[in-house]
Amino acid sequence: MRGDVMQWVGRLVAAVFGLGVLALLAAVVLLIRQAEGVPPWPILLGLVGLVALILLAGACLALISIAVSARRGVDALQRLGGTLPIAAVEPEAAPPMQGPFTPTGLAAAPVRAVRPGRGLVAKR
Repeated sequence: MRGDVMQWVGRLVAAVFGLGVLALLAAVVLLIRQAEGVPPWPILLGLVGLVALILLAGACLALISIAVSARRGVDALQRLGGTLPIAAVEPEAAPPMQGPFTPTGLAAAPVRAVRPGRGLVAKR
């Protein structure tokens, strides 16, 4: 449901962007038709406004897309990881640490059994 809301916000931003582009283009065309010559400043400001509108709409849509992707990633991780949050796991129920370090210090290296017919070359 949350992703759907963000998608609708993205569609709303796109619609406002489209209306803004149409309004700026209409204003520039109207200024060109009414002018006896070509008025450079109003047209330049209209084009600068169009560029600013494109950049702002692109930034908004990019942020919305990132938020939707992050929400989907969080949902996928929650489905993979189960329903218990990390704080709900008791320390005694936590699996033992693996690797060279344990909570009390350096663990002894595991000794592998020597296969028959092979000699032990070195011991750690």
